[in-house]
Amino acid sequence: MGLSLVSILHAAEFGAIPDPYIGNWAGTLKSKTKEAPVHASVIAYKNRYEVTLRTEPDTRKPAIVVFNGKVQMDQLVLEQDPSPAIPVQQNERASNAVRWSGQAKGDEMTGAFTAGETSAFSLKRIPFQPSPTLGDKAPVGALVLFDGKHINAWESKQASADAIQWIVTESGALEVVSQRAGKRNKQDLRTKENFGDYRLHLEFKLAHKPEATGQGRSNSGIIHLGVYETQILDSFGLYGRDNECGGIYKTREPDRNVGYPAGLWQTYDIEFKAPRFSGEGKKTADARMSVRLNGALIHHDVTVPNPTGGGKETARGPIVLQDHGNPVQFRNIWAVKLD
Repeated sequence: MGLSLVSILHAAEFGAIPDPYIGNWAGTLKSKTKEAPVHASVIAYKNRYEVTLRTEPDTRKPAIVVFNGKVQMDQLVLEQDPSPAIPVQQNERASNAVRWSGQAKGDEMTGAFTAGETSAFSLKRIPFQPSPTLGDKAPVGALVLFDGKHINAWESKQASADAIQWIVTESGALEVVSQRAGKRNKQDLRTKENFGDYRLHLEFKLAHKPEATGQGRSNSGIIHLGVYETQILDSFGLYGRDNECGGIYKTREPDRNVGYPAGLWQTYDIEFKAPRFSGEGKKTADARMSVRLNGALIHHDVTVPNPTGGGKETARGPIVLQDHGNPVQFRNIWAVKLD
């Protein structure tokens, strides 16, 4: 595929990060005697950036150093955080006595640190790649739940007779709308169809909310059978907890954090198996699910023993898209029944 076609695909189908610094970076740490790989993740918050250097791209590895970043003129100036929330490796390169500084401009990040001798680091931005399942077409026999135009498969969870206040954008995305007549009005959407076992494909894009933290950063979720939630959140660069993107809410952390920043289209591919019940209504087997986020397997046939946010377990139920007060967008939603 030619570069021009890749660029067109990126702009039209994958989206773009609405910030010049957010993302992953990779390069080397160099001293007079040795050279080692280094990776950085950059997260935007209100009036500052958090820049974390690690030996590996895995966000669960200890940090070498954490910077506070501030934009000055045309670059991001990095100053060592004296009390980072992320654990920092205490070694000869990153002890309390070592002082770090740096800057990022364009696609390059450079800086220096002193640990007996002055050494340097140099990194370049790593572009995100679209999920391998982005744009996957519904197979024959699948139920198309949203095709970019029609929302006939959905109804308000709060009151099925209510009109749907979510909107379909000009680009063909279904966007959460949390207000009606200028007032907060929570409206989750649920499928009119009930499901048991199924395979779900869904694409979502997070809203950019640097002023928010934690659960306020573009929160939503997919709630299977109305009671088991797979979390949606802007938790790029974080550890990857059970209440962050990819987590089975309050039940299980993803095996790794593979969430993208806001502005890029992401994919969930989920195989869900409903709980089983005896003829007397006693549960005989827990719900189970396998989850791929952006093509990466993060839960493999794991047990979900209880509802993740309350409610009653049943053998069949709707798929619910959560309104958590953030304008998250969805597209290309389809499901294949497996029972």
